[in-house]
Amino acid sequence: MDIVYQWQPWAYSHQVWLEVAKKINMPSTAVKWLFSFKDMFEYVTENKGSLWIVPIENSYAGSVHENFFNLVKYPVKIIGEYYLPIEHCLVGTGSDLNKVKKAYSHYQALMQCENYLKKHNIQPVIWVDTAGSAKFVKEKSDPTLAAISSELAAKIYWLNILDRKINDQKGNTTRFFIISHRDSPISLVSNFTKKSLVFKVKDMPAVLYKCLWAFATRWINLTKIESIPTQEKKFEYMFWIDLELPKNEKILEEALNELWFFAKEVKLLGKY
Repeated sequence: MDIVYQWQPWAYSHQVWLEVAKKINMPSTAVKWLFSFKDMFEYVTENKGSLWIVPIENSYAGSVHENFFNLVKYPVKIIGEYYLPIEHCLVGTGSDLNKVKKAYSHYQALMQCENYLKKHNIQPVIWVDTAGSAKFVKEKSDPTLAAISSELAAKIYWLNILDRKINDQKGNTTRFFIISHRDSPISLVSNFTKKSLVFKVKDMPAVLYKCLWAFATRWINLTKIESIPTQEKKFEYMFWIDLELPKNEKILEEALNELWFFAKEVKLLGKY
């Protein structure tokens, strides 16, 4: 069985996978990386025995919408989640923070450090990922260039840490989903507590209110709700929901049956 993540080795996704692999007694040699999220989701259609991890949202920068769309599009299911505390470092080959003019990193990391970069008059430059940006800065060996990455990536690429904990939000955390093929029997937990789903509503007045009322009247707690484009018709949206599973799953079944009355499509994405 493969454990797959996107981005270069020693990116935050890699760190999460090493922790997950340890918990499920998988050797670190089973962990592999692919260049893009699209590569990962296409890989799983041909390798049903694989597991992989994707970032889904950050507590400061918000949702990674590309993976919302991928989860809806591909034959996959969510089987677990992982919360990783994020502590970004500014790293480079030089030793003087005042000489840094540009900082390279993934767009999410740059967003999470926006105020810090403005304060130090450093230009943000979008790069493929945090670890890849550290590698790039190492190869350039220019003291005016820096990367935003983890402390671990800085050590791997022998870079100086110019500043620590530069993210704007204290307690900055990224939520990851652990994914498998829809037909895979693999399970990481026996006691499920959450479920994710998306639905498209019918065209009628107050329809979203009526959809949510199906959960509210049954005291089913929604931990996340977000609208995202369907990518089918212009300005048409679907709604993503994470919910806490009630002790009696029959209650949830009743809620979903009521939801179907007002929705034209419902897709269950997994429980975990």
